[in-house]
Amino acid sequence: MTEAIQSQLAAGRQARAAGRMMDARNAFARATALSRAAREHGLQALGLRHLAEIDLGARRPEAALAHADQAAALHRAHGDSDPLDLAAVLKLAALALDELRRSPEAAARWNAARDLYQAAGDAEAAADCAGRIAG
Repeated sequence: MTEAIQSQLAAGRQARAAGRMMDARNAFARATALSRAAREHGLQALGLRHLAEIDLGARRPEAALAHADQAAALHRAHGDSDPLDLAAVLKLAALALDELRRSPEAAARWNAARDLYQAAGDAEAAADCAGRIAG
């Protein structure tokens, strides 16, 4: 099953790189569904992250936020993932919240992402998050 999930993720990346966003979205949605069925939580979170990225690019912040929050919940519930993966989805959630003009919630996500980036030693990403909070 993992091979099928990886295949869908690869197809999604290829479609996105070629500018075929609907094909990419469909492939990432299939990868997410397969991952959920197989209880491959890390791959499910990755599929959700890609969906959030596509939704942000398509100016669908509500959908992006839902996907990013689902991915964050998976990362938190199954703490075996890289903290930078959680930081990345928190950043996506913060971007969606900024677009929705929900500043207090966005600031909380930016702060959480910043803390994770700082702990991982990624000063540039941490500074970017801090800059987004400052306005």
